[in-house]
Amino acid sequence: MKKLITLLTVLFCTLMFGANLASDAQTTGEIAKGNCKSCAENCQKTLDYCNDKKGNLGEASVTNSLKDCVSACKMAADFLNRGTSLQNEAASLAVHACNNAAKTCDKFKEDNAMISCANECRKTIGNCSKLSSKSGGM
Repeated sequence: MKKLITLLTVLFCTLMFGANLASDAQTTGEIAKGNCKSCAENCQKTLDYCNDKKGNLGEASVTNSLKDCVSACKMAADFLNRGTSLQNEAASLAVHACNNAAKTCDKFKEDNAMISCANECRKTIGNCSKLSSKSGGM
């Protein structure tokens, strides 16, 4: 009997708290917006890092890729924040820019800052892809 009461209590709590958590769940757009903001910040830090390091990291192909990602992610976050009808297209552009930045950063396999940036870009690609596929891409 004690086990049954414990089981019912656990079940009741799970249902009550589970329903509460479902109402607090973020939408894909909200998650993607957060990813875009985080990615823009991370790419900007990585860009600053590259400019300080110079050498191969300071080449225009590297820095321009990061600049494109910063710009596209800021724009996508802004569009997602406003809920504009162009938000899915902005997410698609962010996917392309993040993909380019991730490929660029992956070329520096021994550099933790570059690998971290590539991983942040891939996270953003994952959620923004879900939105950009709703618009049929670019």
